[in-house]
Amino acid sequence: MEEIDVFNEDFTPADFKSATIDVIHQKGLWHQTFACWLINPDENKIFFQLRGPKNKVGPNTLDASASGHLSSGENPEDGFRELYEELGVNIDISDKIFLGIHRNIAIQGAYLNREFCHVYMAKTAMKIDDFDLQLGEVSGVFSLNITEGIQLFSNKKTSVLIEGKIWDGEQYKLEKREVTQQNFCLYRDRIDISGYYLKIMIMAERYIQNKEPYRI
Repeated sequence: MEEIDVFNEDFTPADFKSATIDVIHQKGLWHQTFACWLINPDENKIFFQLRGPKNKVGPNTLDASASGHLSSGENPEDGFRELYEELGVNIDISDKIFLGIHRNIAIQGAYLNREFCHVYMAKTAMKIDDFDLQLGEVSGVFSLNITEGIQLFSNKKTSVLIEGKIWDGEQYKLEKREVTQQNFCLYRDRIDISGYYLKIMIMAERYIQNKEPYRI
């Protein structure tokens, strides 16, 4: 079974260096993960994945374009494999930036998740039809206008329209949805407490405008 590096709450290595994913989440041990947000600068769009129904945290909610655990010994940028595995996307090193580390905590019954998430953003010319989804893990992919995303997560709008495609069990289906803050993964923490989603939208806008620095 996959081994994951274990850390203390201050991001120093723990006395026992690694544990399996099951033990990590049974005991709520701090560990490293990866997330990348894809943006299409020409269309001023940011891409969200629709999490699969079997995900233990936030099933059927909208989250980062791609994300996943970092295995023992891996570096944060090794996580870019997730873009290909989940979305069929390859990203050139010149088209990505590091936004920082987001401390993410999610408690779902006996499932305890405490992670240091290395967050990246990357530019792409891809559109909805170009993505090749990893079914089961990802149920769909949607694009959101970045300006409207800022308005939604700063409470200037109560809902926004997103466009994308989902897997209906037999085939891909194009779909438009009107969504609210409640449709996003761990929205109470990431909107009301940490402001994570709003920071991501602002960084996406800055990245398109070439305004540094980029830090959440």
